[in-house]
Amino acid sequence: MSKIKVEAFLPIPPCAGGVNLSNLLKEIEAEFGDKVEITIHHGRHEAAVIIGGSVKIAGVCPSKVSLVAALREAGLD
Repeated sequence: MSKIKVEAFLPIPPCAGGVNLSNLLKEIEAEFGDKVEITIHHGRHEAAVIIGGSVKIAGVCPSKVSLVAALREAGLD
């Protein structure tokens, strides 16, 4: 099975939600690194996470449970 592509857009300057999202993505990579491919973009935009080509989260840092649920919806087993 191919890896699930995750793109995260983190704001500059960093906000609390962006920092939390960055830390959460590190946890996800440590736990599911062999099943996900995470790319992080930094710029002047609000925090967002795109999973498998669809925007799943925007403007907030999700809980780990919510992020894992979105990954499972995209095919994570």
